[in-house]
Amino acid sequence: MELKAGAVMSSPVICAREDMTVAELTDLLGEKQISGVPVIDADARLVGVISITDLIALSADHQEDTRLDESDFYTSPAMDGLSTVGGLLEPEEELRDCQISTLMSRRVITAVEEDPIGKLADLMVTHRIHRLVVVRGEKIAGIVSIRDILSALRDSYLSCS
Repeated sequence: MELKAGAVMSSPVICAREDMTVAELTDLLGEKQISGVPVIDADARLVGVISITDLIALSADHQEDTRLDESDFYTSPAMDGLSTVGGLLEPEEELRDCQISTLMSRRVITAVEEDPIGKLADLMVTHRIHRLVVVRGEKIAGIVSIRDILSALRDSYLSCS
């Protein structure tokens, strides 16, 4: 049996509104203990995605050849624009009131529930992303992270042994 996006996705999806500030976003990410979210407009339409990587990029804008990766964001030199308070990200004062719509990625790579996880993994590797929004028509149906794919593969492997 081939695993599909619908079977491994998380739902309901935690989303951010495009008019949220960076301060509100970092509060949401810290409270929910997640590293990124889809961004929706006032009509709940998907308009972008934003992650810790995007926030780190704020302070990396003037650094040459800075590669950002969520797996090591706490040790990245790009962290100069963000600090941690109690383990949570805390943006510098001048960034706190910026709307996330000015920082988010508007090019959203999506999947549908019927997509096999091999296709999801290929999209993530090809586009260097850590999560895919799963859509049903124009609505957000779920979200699949790298962790979701690995967990599903581990569970499938363990059930076969």
